Amino acid sequence: MRLLICLFFLSNHVFNTYAQNAIYHPFIAEIQLNDRLQIELEVSTEKRTKQHPLTIHNGKEVYQLAVKKQVGDTTVYGFPAQDAEWRIAFNDDFSDARGWWINYNKKVPVRYPIHLYNGIKELSADPSIPQLDLSGKWKVLFQPGTPDEEMLVGVFHQEIGNWVYGSFLSETGDYRYLHGYVSSGKLHLQTYTGYWAFVVEAQLVGSNEMKGTFYSGGKSSVAFKATKDETVQLRDEAELTYLIKRDERVVLNNLIKLNGRKTNIDLSKKGQVTVIQIMGTWCPNCIDETNLLRELKENYKDRGLEVIALGFEVGSDAKKQRSRLKKFVKELQVNYPVFLAGTSSKEAAAAYFPMLNGIMSFPTVILVDQQGKIIAIHTGFSGPATGTAYTDLVGKFKQEIEDGLSQ
Repeated sequence: MRLLICLFFLSNHVFNTYAQNAIYHPFIAEIQLNDRLQIELEVSTEKRTKQHPLTIHNGKEVYQLAVKKQVGDTTVYGFPAQDAEWRIAFNDDFSDARGWWINYNKKVPVRYPIHLYNGIKELSADPSIPQLDLSGKWKVLFQPGTPDEEMLVGVFHQEIGNWVYGSFLSETGDYRYLHGYVSSGKLHLQTYTGYWAFVVEAQLVGSNEMKGTFYSGGKSSVAFKATKDETVQLRDEAELTYLIKRDERVVLNNLIKLNGRKTNIDLSKKGQVTVIQIMGTWCPNCIDETNLLRELKENYKDRGLEVIALGFEVGSDAKKQRSRLKKFVKELQVNYPVFLAGTSSKEAAAAYFPMLNGIMSFPTVILVDQQGKIIAIHTGFSGPATGTAYTDLVGKFKQEIEDGLSQ
């Protein structure tokens, strides 16, 4: 006998969201990544109209797709702060829709078919097979035993028996809101944004080991293995991006304001502690980091903290690049200056900072003192999905800013 479990109310947050609404309409959205792999999303709307936003429930993350326009019978929905769309056409009774997820963040836009229909996700689980507890830290090896082997840290917690939440931490950032379930000795996780679609499928070997495949989009996949290890750590940030010319001051030339005008910034002349964010609108981790920097700017502005962002965007059309940045600023309510600095490459970013050994990740944060000298560097970003890694990072950011402002 098999037990059927409703997957729609994945968390207390989602449950409370619906408890406060008198009317809601649940959908399943199937996005076909290739001929064998698809990702299933929980989607809802409060009203059955083409003019109402859709809400996506991505594990612990909830976000809305706003209606941009109507093109014939097709509704075009836009992602928050991401250059991506859903283009879907509903049937007459609003119970079924088909269309495309289009990701414009790539050099050549990519599209995947979507099928949206009324329903709730269901999971079949065999109660005769005890479910393993995966909560804790895991040492994860991508492409194990090869010259390209990469170590990550998995952080997971398990709720209500077999629902699993967490993320992978790498040296260049986290994999955001991974979520799914463990059932019959197998683990399934996924996450979805306008830029990313990740799927993890793994076979558990006892309670402390797993082997599987990590899928990114419809074309990329890598084998991995993982072992439970509460002591596992990534390399110290000081080993990743570091100063090679300690006394050189930061001067940022040929930045482009969002109105198209060029400007130069010599931080040694501003006399302020400044956070420099190296980012791109195509980078989901940059969204999480921007939310934090917006709060830090608000909290420390009266003490003289400055925050600026250098945007490195896909493509070579400066007008389109600035348009993406303008949308990013508006939708995330960014309260600090954002400049177009170049194309989306680490080499372009590194050219602004010859005093460093390079830039290895988007995002990267650089803290500069009143004299324009670099006093701290953070490569990558561990966002809210990483739990204590995020809270520890926030504490470190605040302490470094406090120290800088106290000098």
